[in-house]
Amino acid sequence: MPNSYNVNNQPWGDRMKESLTVALIGFTLFFGAFPLLFLNEGHSVDRAQALEEGGRIVTSVNANHVIEDNDGRLIHLTGEATTNEVLTDFEVGVDATLMLKLRRVVEMYQWKESEESKLDRLLEDSTRTYSKIWSKHLIDSKHFEEEGHKNPADMPVSGETFTAQQVKLGEFTLSKGFVDKINSYSDLKIEESWRGQVLEKLNVTFGPQFENIYFKGEYFYLVENPKFHKIGDLRIKFQIVQPTTISVIAKQVGFRLAAYTTQVGESIELLEYGTVTAEEIFERATMSNVIETWSSRLTGFLMMFFGLFMVFSVLIVLASVVPFLGRFVEIATTITSFILAAVFSLITIAIAWLFYRPVLSVILIGIAIFFLFFLKFGRKKPPVAPEMGVPQQPIPQQMGSVIPQALVPQPMVVSQQQSVVPQQVLASMLVPQQQPVALQPMIVPQQAVALQPIVVLPQQVAQPTGMPHLSQNPDANALIQTGLAFESVVPQKI
Repeated sequence: MPNSYNVNNQPWGDRMKESLTVALIGFTLFFGAFPLLFLNEGHSVDRAQALEEGGRIVTSVNANHVIEDNDGRLIHLTGEATTNEVLTDFEVGVDATLMLKLRRVVEMYQWKESEESKLDRLLEDSTRTYSKIWSKHLIDSKHFEEEGHKNPADMPVSGETFTAQQVKLGEFTLSKGFVDKINSYSDLKIEESWRGQVLEKLNVTFGPQFENIYFKGEYFYLVENPKFHKIGDLRIKFQIVQPTTISVIAKQVGFRLAAYTTQVGESIELLEYGTVTAEEIFERATMSNVIETWSSRLTGFLMMFFGLFMVFSVLIVLASVVPFLGRFVEIATTITSFILAAVFSLITIAIAWLFYRPVLSVILIGIAIFFLFFLKFGRKKPPVAPEMGVPQQPIPQQMGSVIPQALVPQPMVVSQQQSVVPQQVLASMLVPQQQPVALQPMIVPQQAVALQPIVVLPQQVAQPTGMPHLSQNPDANALIQTGLAFESVVPQKI
C-alpha cells in the first residue's frame, strides 16, 4: 500500500551545510568526467582499428571440421551451441539437462522509497512516496526518511546462476568469454511430475521460517499468509538458456575458440545469435562501438553538467533567502552549467583527438582556421562613402563649352598663364563621335565657410601665331573659327 508525506522546510543553516556536501560531490563528478571523456576517445579509436584489422584477415570455416593450418588465425563460423551436462540447483532441488545455463531468480517483498535526488530535497519542498514491490535486490531501509518502513537485513535465499563448464560449437569448444555472452534466457517450465519434489525440498530448507510454501503460475511462494503478502515474503522462479544457433568470430587455438588480440592490443571476441556472415558481424560491432562512444560522451557531459550545477547549489541556497532571487539564480546557474559543461567536454575531446587522432585533428583544425579566415577576410568590402562636403552647384556654361569652377571659401584669381578655354577642349571638339570629358568638381572640406562669388579678372590671351589646319568638313571649320573667336572674348563676372 502506498504511503506519502511532505517534507517540511529545513532551517537555512542546515540547508547551507548540506549544500557544501553537495558541492563536494559535484566537484568529484566534474573532475571525474575529464578522464572518462579522454579515455573514451582512445578506446573508440583502438576498437575501430581492431575491427578494421579483423575484417581484413578473418576467414570463414566449417564448424564441424577443424583445420590445423588455421591455428592461431582469426576465423568465422556458425553452428549450434550445445552441451552434454546436467545443471543442478541443490539448494532447491531443480535439475536442467542439456541446458547451457540455469538461473534461480529470487524476489523479496520490500518497501521502496521513491527515487529523489538529494539536490531536489535541498532546494525545495518535496514529496516522498513509499510502495511495496517485489525486488531481486535487497533494498536498504536504513536511510529512509520516514520510520515504519523497514526491510529485512538479508534474504534467506538469493539468486544464483549455474553455467555448463563445456559448451561446444560444432567440433570447437567455446571459451568462458563466449559462454558468458550467451544470455537468451527463458522461463523454465515446471513439470508437475517433479514439482512436488521441489516443494518438499523447500519445506525442509525454509519450513521453519515460512508457514506456507506453494506453487502458483511460474513461482514458488514462501509466505506467512497466502491471502496477502507481507514484507519479507519470497517467491522463486527458474530460467534457462537452451541450445541455440550462434555465429562467432574468434581465434582458433587447437580445438578451442578464444579471443584474438590485434596489433593495437584490442581483443576480438564477437558473437551474434543466428546465422550471420562475417561482414555483418563486423558492421554490427562497428555500429556498437559508435553507440558506445557517443553514450560515454553523453555520460561525461552529464557528469560535468550536474557536477557544476551541484557546485553552484551553494549560490542557490544563499540566494533562496529571497524566493524570487533564488529562482532566478537557479535558472542562471542551470544555463551557465550547461554552457560550461559543453565547452569543457568539447575541449577535452579535442585534446584527446590530438593525442589519439593527430592527423584527423590537424585536418579539422586546418578546416576550422580556413573558415575563420574566410569569415574575416573573405567578405566583400563595402564601398567607401564620399566625405560630406558642400552641395554641388550647377556648373556654368558659356557658348556651349563646359567651364568647371571649384567651390572655395575665398575669391580666386585666374593667372595670366591660364586660358579660359584650354587647347585640349578645342582639340577634342575636332574629333567626331567622342564624348566630352566630364570634369569632377573639387570637394571642399566640411568646415568651409559661406560661398563667395568667383571673380575672373580680365586678361589678355595670346593669339596663336598660325592658323590650325582646317579640315575638309565645313562644320569642323566653323567650329574652329568659333573657338578662336571665343578666345578673344573677355570673360565677364560669373
